[in-house]
Amino acid sequence: MTSHGHEVTAHIGLLIDGAVVPGAAGTYPVTNPARPAEVVFDAPAASGAQLDLAVSAARRSLGGWSSLDMAERAALVIAAAEAGMNAVAAGDLARLLVREHGKVYWEAVFDTGTLGGMASGFAPMVADALAARSPGGGATRVEWVPHGVVAAVLPFNWPVSVMANKVLPALLSGNAVVVKAPPTCPGTVLLVAAAMAELLPPGVLNVINGPDAALGAALVGHPDVDMVSFTGGVGTGQAVMAAAAATTRPVVLELGGNDAAILAPDVEVDGALAGRLVEAAFVTSGQVCMAVKRLYVHQDRLDNTVAALVDRLSVEVVGDGLSDEVTMGPVHMAAARDRVEEFIAEAEGGGAKVHRPGRLRDQDAGHEGYFVSPALVESAPSQCRLVRQEQFAPALPVIPYADLDDAVEAANDTPFGLCASIWSNDEALAAGVARRLQAGTVFINAHGLSAMDMHAPMGGWKESGFGVEMGPEGMQAFARQRVVVTQAAPGHQEAS
Repeated sequence: MTSHGHEVTAHIGLLIDGAVVPGAAGTYPVTNPARPAEVVFDAPAASGAQLDLAVSAARRSLGGWSSLDMAERAALVIAAAEAGMNAVAAGDLARLLVREHGKVYWEAVFDTGTLGGMASGFAPMVADALAARSPGGGATRVEWVPHGVVAAVLPFNWPVSVMANKVLPALLSGNAVVVKAPPTCPGTVLLVAAAMAELLPPGVLNVINGPDAALGAALVGHPDVDMVSFTGGVGTGQAVMAAAAATTRPVVLELGGNDAAILAPDVEVDGALAGRLVEAAFVTSGQVCMAVKRLYVHQDRLDNTVAALVDRLSVEVVGDGLSDEVTMGPVHMAAARDRVEEFIAEAEGGGAKVHRPGRLRDQDAGHEGYFVSPALVESAPSQCRLVRQEQFAPALPVIPYADLDDAVEAANDTPFGLCASIWSNDEALAAGVARRLQAGTVFINAHGLSAMDMHAPMGGWKESGFGVEMGPEGMQAFARQRVVVTQAAPGHQEAS
């Protein structure tokens, strides 16, 4: 690590009541997924007492923060987001994110560079979504009121962007926030949030961190938390929902997916389309909830489709994300690597043909990094785990079908329902299939991160989530409705 890197990581601490403080429960090492023997920094671990302090600080800040008018809050939140962006540039925090996370540098730049645009985009959206209304112009007024203290629990895959996606609308809506950073890569989140907090009243934004799940569970179940926004795995999301039920507090859960993409029989995959499909499936080494996880191809197109995808994957170089040569970093954890390799082996044992045309960068061999060579798994059995479960790693099953109706049925045959897509040159056919796909977001001739629209709500069906983020509906999730009905004062009632 460079001396500049030491200077940056030396400032990593918990954010409580406007101050950056060490963890009262000590520290633990955060390591580099490309070189697990390398400790990137020692992360602060919050104690239970510090969790209480963070929630109490958020509670104390609420009165002043929620009493500001929307324009004043928006100005402060946008300025705070710009301060976070400045901290990213000054400390080259994208580089830190690569080292603690594993993603490639260009993606880390994008992940850490979204704050300003999201704040400016969300501010007018919140103002419009939370505007009071009088139904029918009568004496009834419907108002939007902040929940109070919001707990925001972050995943590891896009930590800064997801923090912005939760914190910005929550603050704009008049809430105070306690963020739980992802324990395996908390550094960039803690530094960005600390820079943001310098432009905000103390206690409005707090960030805690710890090495295990106990801290997040304590935050979600804290008696003084009013609403929970969680992004992560299905099992943990269900536990969050159960904990919230004890106090009947609202939750928004953005959980896992097993997104199906269907290529209609008329689609021939050329180099350009192969590139789009690989991007949709393998971005962040496959560690994106709305990535393509299953690809259904007409049996007459299977050979050509596989050949085009193999040709596209042949240029992939796996390795340290800070290398200009590398196009795909490691997966984030050893358990993820081991799990997907088991899935691939199981599919191959069941008759699938596995294609792995990419290569590991020579300099990264021998460091025991969590590298997974991207795998295209041709004709994966329909009941194997690679097809049935969310792999969350760079392995894509390509499944042939004879009839389009069968492909739609197979796409829907899952407990997940986050996103799905249909690809066709026939607009009517694509629209008809889109109406039958069981998912919160259905794409036509697109899929995944690059196709998301922040002005539309994003949420999952079935086990993929509860509630929505983004769009006006996602802004309203951070507030509750109060109805005020006004009638004539008692002294002005007409005599009978």
